[in-house]
Amino acid sequence: MTDRAGTAVFRGIPFAEPPVGPLRFGAPRPARNWDGVRDAGRYGPPPPQSAAFGMDALAAGHADDDGNWLTLNVWTPDPGPGAGLPVMVWLYGGAYVIGMSGLPEYDGGLLAREGGVVLVTLNYRVGIEGFALIEGAPANRGLLDQVAALEWVRDNIHAFGGDPDRVTVFGQSAGAGSLAALLAMPRAAGLFKRAIAQSVPGTFFSPELAADIAGEFAAELGLRPTVGDLATVAPGLLPAAGDAVGARMERYAQRWGVLAHTSIPLAPVVDGDVLPAAPWEALAAGAARDVELVAGHTRDEYRLFMALDGTLGEVTEDRAASALRTFSPGGSGGSGDSGDKEAYRDAVFGPGPGPGPGPDSDRDPDPD
Repeated sequence: MTDRAGTAVFRGIPFAEPPVGPLRFGAPRPARNWDGVRDAGRYGPPPPQSAAFGMDALAAGHADDDGNWLTLNVWTPDPGPGAGLPVMVWLYGGAYVIGMSGLPEYDGGLLAREGGVVLVTLNYRVGIEGFALIEGAPANRGLLDQVAALEWVRDNIHAFGGDPDRVTVFGQSAGAGSLAALLAMPRAAGLFKRAIAQSVPGTFFSPELAADIAGEFAAELGLRPTVGDLATVAPGLLPAAGDAVGARMERYAQRWGVLAHTSIPLAPVVDGDVLPAAPWEALAAGAARDVELVAGHTRDEYRLFMALDGTLGEVTEDRAASALRTFSPGGSGGSGDSGDKEAYRDAVFGPGPGPGPGPDSDRDPDPD
């Protein structure tokens, strides 16, 4: 079908079998072929979602959710094979616990039309389904989903006017963290030539830490962190266990270190197989040397979260120093390099004088 501006769009194309039933918590398997014409007018159902930002309710609105979460969508200004257009593949963010390709803000029509590219968005498993380290299951299933989608692009995008040798993967926040992992993963080698990573989060877990966290998820349900136990829980009910652990992270400070000062209990695991090394170590050692990379951070990104929790404009010198003691590499706190404190304030508010908005500040949260 075509959108209102005439760009061809194909939604809800399966790139892997539904990861439910006997395939639950498994690596993605290629989607089976189908006969006849397949309806490509609707987005596929999203993977199970955390309650953050009401995403669980939004996902529950998909009455046709049969576990067919692993689908992708293609926008193309020239759907004929042989057009040879560059391809861009988007990885959504969401702290590894939320995200779906069908959100209105991820509509690819404008970028495809104005940029002259074939634009692909995709679903990948998030939360416990995609990233918890579960006994009897491969690690980093969400990353494996992304690899499976990129393999589909390699094998099929020519039919949509795209050039499989001109693929750029781009993502923001957890999408950028996923992209950083893909750069370090042998399974993803050769699947894309360029990468744009926006606001890469720094969390990549050791197997020991990931296993401990998974144990807490399972304990919340009175279960063990195994495929056999967790598969007894309906997919739509499992994210609540992750949310419950995330809400009490500070209780685990002695076990989980700096991570306990966040509310994000999931991240890619450096398991030595799917992800053999932390991305910065792998890149420093020469991984993905043939991939052109643009990396940066979204300015003022955290202001959204501060507005939501009522702390916008409330960062004092003491709070800034406390954050530095907790999170900065040197733990400089209030006695460290003043440049670190300025960098922290700038990261929260943008460049300018002092933390907290004033009547003449360009960081006033109420521009009216």
